[in-house]
Amino acid sequence: MKICIYRGTNEIGGNCIELATDTTRILLDVGTPLTSMEENMPLDTYRVPVRGLYVDQTPDIDAIFISHGHPDHYGLMPLVNPKIPVYMTPVVRDTLTQIQPLLPDEFDISHLDVRTIRPQQSVRIGDMTITAYAVDHAPAAVAYEISDGKQRVVYTGDIRFHSSQAYRSWMFANAIKNPDYLIMEGTRLSRTDDFTNEKYPSERAVRDGITNLISGSGKLAYITMSSQNLDRLCSLISACARTGRTFVIDPYTAALLDLYHREYPSVPNADMAKCIKIYFGIGNKMADKMKARNLFFAHADRKITAHEILAQPDKFVVKYNWRLAQWLYNNGVTDYDFIYSIWHGYRLRETTWDKHLSKLTEIHTSGHASSDALGKFVRCVAPKKIIPVHTECKDLYQDMFGVPTMVLNDNQEQRL
Repeated sequence: MKICIYRGTNEIGGNCIELATDTTRILLDVGTPLTSMEENMPLDTYRVPVRGLYVDQTPDIDAIFISHGHPDHYGLMPLVNPKIPVYMTPVVRDTLTQIQPLLPDEFDISHLDVRTIRPQQSVRIGDMTITAYAVDHAPAAVAYEISDGKQRVVYTGDIRFHSSQAYRSWMFANAIKNPDYLIMEGTRLSRTDDFTNEKYPSERAVRDGITNLISGSGKLAYITMSSQNLDRLCSLISACARTGRTFVIDPYTAALLDLYHREYPSVPNADMAKCIKIYFGIGNKMADKMKARNLFFAHADRKITAHEILAQPDKFVVKYNWRLAQWLYNNGVTDYDFIYSIWHGYRLRETTWDKHLSKLTEIHTSGHASSDALGKFVRCVAPKKIIPVHTECKDLYQDMFGVPTMVLNDNQEQRL
């Protein structure tokens, strides 16, 4: 086999990796850089030089395999030629085809041949066999093992070992022993300044931290978080149930919970979790799209109004909504707790949250493995060689993990 990492050897995110034999070419992820979320540039700006990938080219890629539903791993999909099959787990498919198009930024993959692959399932593409394994990271995230009958290459995607789903990553580790090559992420090798990883080393610690904060504050609490962070949603639901608070979410978050509940019945949606209420006062393009798809009022019986929150603000934890927060502030709710539950690097890049600094508490744990966890993972898997990706620290791998390392640059083709 040959490998070419088109993006991801010198940065966190933007993964796009080609594996090829003499007769077959596949891609692992087709992501956009993390910087694209801030730059507001046309999608074409982030194209990588993959022959036969795009709609304006003759197709020459046999299949694409998406590891999970984060744009730094799928963001280029709208540009992909429709004759190329794209594989992903059912939850990721539903997120990208039903939920992601609701967001303000246009995202349309309706032209693509989207196919599903589940954990432990194998797909034969040409002379390659690709097997998916569930891992702990985002909802329905998978890693992949690729074999041509002569060599085995394993791609971790993004991975961690410290949520309630950590067992998935260890089951994966035990299933893929001694591969010829391990293409492994190293996000946190450069993020030594993220103190929240030390204070909240696990999702359980996050849940307990939120519970402790809201149990005795006597104030309204806002939380800013990703609606697609299923672990965090479950932590909030648990914390509110324990403390008698009501968790106020928006219809978009409710739609995501419905999606997750369909795949994982133990995940509570708005009908199951009695502590959930939905605030429908969203006057924007997202609301219009949700109404057009009959999603907006799917849980109308769980409705709560701004006036109800104003009457007893200390009874609620509100997923941050700027319009609602402004209305409550103007009507006297000037004292509140503000929980920041996203990677703190985003806060340092923006001034949006500056007005909340005096009230802000960071309670978050990373979506990526620590260096210690990666070391244990490598020792368990015992690969013959490691190939760094999704990292700013590729030159540290050899010394850190004690395994021969193939250090590549973007767009560098290398025979394995």
